[in-house]
Amino acid sequence: MSNKNENTPGRVKRRFYSIPGWKFALLAGFAVQLLLILFVTGIGLRQLAATAHNLETVVDVHMRKLTLTKTMVISARERTINLVRMAESADPFERDELFMRYGANAEDFLKARTQLLNLPLSDTEQALLESQRRLSGVAAPALDRVLELLNANDPAAQRQLLREAIPTQNKLLAVLSRLDAETQKLALEASRKAAAAHDVARFWMYGLSALAMILGSVAALAAIRYAGRASREREHLATHDALTGLPNRMLFMDRLDQTLARAQRRGMLAGVLFIDVDRFKLVNDTLGHASGDSLICEVAMRLRNAVREEDIVARVGGDEFVVVIAEAKKIGHVLHAVEKIIALMGEPYSIDEREIFSTCSIGVSLYPHDGDNSTALVKNADTAMYHAKKNGRNRFQLYDKAMNAMAEERLQLETDLHYALERGEFVFHYQPQLDVETGNIQAVEALLRWNHPQKGLLRPAEFLDLLDDTGEVLKVGRKLMIEACRQTKSWHMQGYPGLSVAVNISGKEFWHETLISNVRAALEVSGLPPEYLQLELTEGIFMQDIERAVSRILALKQLGVALAIDDFGTGYSSLAHLKRFPLDCLKIDRYFVKDLEEALINEAFISSILALCRGLHLDSVAEGVENRRQLTRLRQLGCRVVQGELVSGPVPASQLAGLMARDWLAELGLAARPAAGTADFRTAGPAPAPAP
Repeated sequence: MSNKNENTPGRVKRRFYSIPGWKFALLAGFAVQLLLILFVTGIGLRQLAATAHNLETVVDVHMRKLTLTKTMVISARERTINLVRMAESADPFERDELFMRYGANAEDFLKARTQLLNLPLSDTEQALLESQRRLSGVAAPALDRVLELLNANDPAAQRQLLREAIPTQNKLLAVLSRLDAETQKLALEASRKAAAAHDVARFWMYGLSALAMILGSVAALAAIRYAGRASREREHLATHDALTGLPNRMLFMDRLDQTLARAQRRGMLAGVLFIDVDRFKLVNDTLGHASGDSLICEVAMRLRNAVREEDIVARVGGDEFVVVIAEAKKIGHVLHAVEKIIALMGEPYSIDEREIFSTCSIGVSLYPHDGDNSTALVKNADTAMYHAKKNGRNRFQLYDKAMNAMAEERLQLETDLHYALERGEFVFHYQPQLDVETGNIQAVEALLRWNHPQKGLLRPAEFLDLLDDTGEVLKVGRKLMIEACRQTKSWHMQGYPGLSVAVNISGKEFWHETLISNVRAALEVSGLPPEYLQLELTEGIFMQDIERAVSRILALKQLGVALAIDDFGTGYSSLAHLKRFPLDCLKIDRYFVKDLEEALINEAFISSILALCRGLHLDSVAEGVENRRQLTRLRQLGCRVVQGELVSGPVPASQLAGLMARDWLAELGLAARPAAGTADFRTAGPAPAPAP
């Protein structure tokens, strides 16, 4: 028994030493590998945790501090501006609105300051906030005194504002600017520390991971798997749209090729739908790019839900999508999908708690009728989409071979347009506006024409959209405004000193930063008095941004020019908005004049517009007057100035003198009325000569 017990440890020891060396080395290497992996994991997790904490501090604390200090600076600055505007304003309603903004600025400032005090602050930040508190205590009584004087309509308000309130506010803004700079400096330092911690974590992870990979096959396998996953992610990013997750153009073209191959084998049709979101740029410019991205994502989701699983949906541009209806038995199946998409896209969108309405224009090409390869089908669908958008949007258009010729013609027209300004091919024709009480032509509207070397005289409808799309409208508008002013000044010198000229301004010209300087330059170069220049704008331009529009119109009025709303009654403006614009004239759209004799509602509309003009002390011009019956009825309704083919269509400047010399009262069978008690219209030149 004792011998057995004595021999047991030896047998165990001999069994241990009998393990082959390679197995022992393998086990030892495996154990070391596991330890290294655990060590790498521990170090990496600790460093990553530190990095995450630093990044959280930068994002959650410093970014919030930056935002709050910016809010304080902006609120204080806007508060001062609103106070100054209250002191300058004589309109009690405007003062009330400015006072509400003044109070809102104060609330925003206090709210931001309270939130900032709840965040961890440096000694310098605390000292600056304390300085701000002391200065606010000094500034508040001065500001309150100014408000009391303003409420009492005391002229001393402005002196109090300039002598005490504004200097104190400037000191406060200086402290806030220092606070903003200090917050930015601390955020930058925190960002640098986070980057340094990230670099340390990356060093440990790379170094120890490399060692672990050398010592063991498991780490190598993990690295291979990671590399494979990263490769798949890169491939996905290369073939899919980052915003919507839909296939991009490259992947779409590959899948379309496969779809066409299947359709050919099975004798089926395939429909390619090129889709463009209508007025997407307006959403982007008005609500911001974040809202625009949200709208694009919602559109992508609706398109995906509108078609079958085997169909293809891809995003190929900013607001452009392509849908492929695969293996359709007949054209009706494709058109059914198109109508479903248009209906879904027309439903309201909820973007950032705001309801938005958007539509789409769709071009449709069919395989094999409109092309036998993917490139041709997409190109033809794109061409058809352009025609759908040109014909009014929110519709679809089937491709027709004639469209390619039209697209080529448009491309050639775009090329010709590029050189038209240099060659002096753009000219103005002038359409007279007749005062039916005096028989005098009191103004002319300058209408753009393109004297194309091959196509002859082109009207704006044939090239104006192209001019706007290419941005050339800014250069053309600037040059032709100078020409219109020079021509009008020339007429004044020829004996027609009261003649005015009306020039149309596009939306792109109105919102461009050079508008005021361009108008001023045209007046200075030509020598035309500003009261004889009238700028015509459509209602839709105002509605894009009412506050900015009011500011811009006030700047134009300071130049002394007149302003008119063109095509009034067909746009978007309301009376609440109209009263805010210091306008001079409303032009009644030809749509109401055309059916004046048959449609009583048109007569009611015109009567209402004329009454509105009388109430607001505005001039009025009726457009599109083509016959004497329309003229007679307009005159009975109280419309004094008319424009249309009955008097004259647009003519070159050289023909206008002959029109102004005619006896219009006799020609049109109108009895002259005394001018007393009527609106103040300028008359043009000497008394008219007898009709030829």
